[in-house]
Amino acid sequence: MNKFLILISFCISSFAVADGHGNLGLEKRQPDAAMNVTSVTLGQDLSTISAEGDMEGYGKVYATYHLTYDVERTSGIVEGQGRGFTAEGYASGRFQGMWELVEGVIVMRNVVSINNGTVNLDVIEFNPLTRSLIVQAYILK
Repeated sequence: MNKFLILISFCISSFAVADGHGNLGLEKRQPDAAMNVTSVTLGQDLSTISAEGDMEGYGKVYATYHLTYDVERTSGIVEGQGRGFTAEGYASGRFQGMWELVEGVIVMRNVVSINNGTVNLDVIEFNPLTRSLIVQAYILK
């Protein structure tokens, strides 16, 4: 399953790279969501970004992104998990994808599998200079 999700992510991310700005012609699941970066842990083989914020449909969301590096250390694999909490309950999601450094901004493209059976393509932009992290969620299923 993990290899399948990575393969889908490669295919979709190539379309996103081709158009230069992430407009894939997919329907958005929700409005773009700004999240607060709560920590960044840098490592030789793995770096971790943790964030929290409010997202329409998911409530208060907590997410952790684990990034591994390619040879040049400007792109690689990203995987992680997120949890959303509302008064009605919670949502849980796992994701995998690719990340790359584009003009000083880390851009992640993840296929997200959520416990309610939905699947998203998330395009996340993290600017380390401003600590801003924006999530764009598109419907895959």
